[in-house]
Amino acid sequence: MRLTQDDRGRAFVIRGFSETHVDVNDQRLEQPFLLTPEQLETEPGLSDLLDLEDHGETLLLRDEPEVVLVGTGARTRMGPPAVSAALMRQGVGIEYMDTAAALRTYTVLASELRRVSLLVIF
Repeated sequence: MRLTQDDRGRAFVIRGFSETHVDVNDQRLEQPFLLTPEQLETEPGLSDLLDLEDHGETLLLRDEPEVVLVGTGARTRMGPPAVSAALMRQGVGIEYMDTAAALRTYTVLASELRRVSLLVIF
């Protein structure tokens, strides 16, 4: 799917996606990545949701987001409850959803200039 939106004020824009990749700006990403309000990390050090147990809180709180969206592939899967609880204690919302929904939601929130982070795990 191709997304088009006004990108004023945003460093990172999702240009398109499929089940196997996401296009961020002019870069095609085919492996897990973390997109924060400040940076694109193409090697976040995880390949599965369970990897969040080890360093998920530190990773997901990077650059002080208001909300974190986690794209979990073709279907929604839940991450470790301890990670969700830790973020909520910090006042940061976290939502797990299928990747397509996470990308669409990210696009809307980022267009409102909200401090949103996006973790995608294919």
